[in-house]
Amino acid sequence: MQIKSWWLGPIVGMVLLCQNVLAAQPAISKAPLDEKAIADFYRGKTVRIVVGFSAGGGYDQYSRVIGRHLSKHIPGNPAIIVDNMPGVGSIIAANQVYNAAPKDGTVIGNISGPIVLEQLFGAPSVKYDMAKFRYVAVPVSETYLLIVTKKSGINKFEELLTGKARQIAIGAIPGSTVEHAPVLIRDALGAHIKVVSGYKGTADVRLAMESGEVEGFFNTWTSTKITSFDKVKSGEWVVLAQLSEKAIKDLIVPNVPTIPQIAKNNEERLILKYGTSTPNEFGKVYILPPGVHAARAQALDSAFAKTFADKEFLADCDKGKLEIDPIIGEDIHKLVMEFLGMSPDLKAKLERAIKHGGK
Repeated sequence: MQIKSWWLGPIVGMVLLCQNVLAAQPAISKAPLDEKAIADFYRGKTVRIVVGFSAGGGYDQYSRVIGRHLSKHIPGNPAIIVDNMPGVGSIIAANQVYNAAPKDGTVIGNISGPIVLEQLFGAPSVKYDMAKFRYVAVPVSETYLLIVTKKSGINKFEELLTGKARQIAIGAIPGSTVEHAPVLIRDALGAHIKVVSGYKGTADVRLAMESGEVEGFFNTWTSTKITSFDKVKSGEWVVLAQLSEKAIKDLIVPNVPTIPQIAKNNEERLILKYGTSTPNEFGKVYILPPGVHAARAQALDSAFAKTFADKEFLADCDKGKLEIDPIIGEDIHKLVMEFLGMSPDLKAKLERAIKHGGK
């Protein structure tokens, strides 16, 4: 696939359009909470966190630690349970929360921010509108890594680009950066990659790597530290690239190239940035369905913020190698609207680069 010089002009249009979109958004109420009314509602109830990925992955790990501490910060102290609803990169969970979940503040979705791309491109599986979710929290922004097994024989990213390079199989989750990233690396940069899609979560891809079904995948450093730190430390897994503008500070592998280093020109840099790293600023996002009572939504915002500052919670996170650098409420909404405010021309070009999916 050939990518032409079409990026720089549309970016200016995108910035202007984003300003108009943001100006049109209603302000979220910050009125003083009636904590007694909130407590009366939640007392004796159960709040479900619906995770859009399978058990054992990074999303699941974050939600289970959050679930152990969130209740004490919600007036009325409801029980908290975590349910996994994997499928299509968390699109199934997003559809469920948007359309079928109770709109009373008892269901919180934990979905992948990059499914905003599927909405932007009009994917038929999308039955939600990311502009209308109520955004509660993002525990940490994410950076994806290209990781392959030592058995693959690939030790450096540039080895995937040479004419003599053999094709390696990369496991992917439909509708997520785990799929978008290898597609863009393959089609925009010309890497010798076969995208093997259809997995429900990174835990399934890891099993496929162990069995030899695939030889690598894209996963976040936050998730990798939780699930597979020892494999990276021992060299059993090799980190070839990091999809960020700047290097991850605590990455234990030295000299792993970033987007500006693997892209051959500014066009490739921008397509990787907008296709992968930018939507992952709101990657592991917690949402409410549209229509939840404003006071309950505000109470849940506050509960997440207090949880993220809770010393017992932070100690629990340290044990599990979970990073916490949160974004709360309206700040997430602004990020989403900026992305949805992309100019039509830029949207069309990005869609053309990514629409082939795992084919």
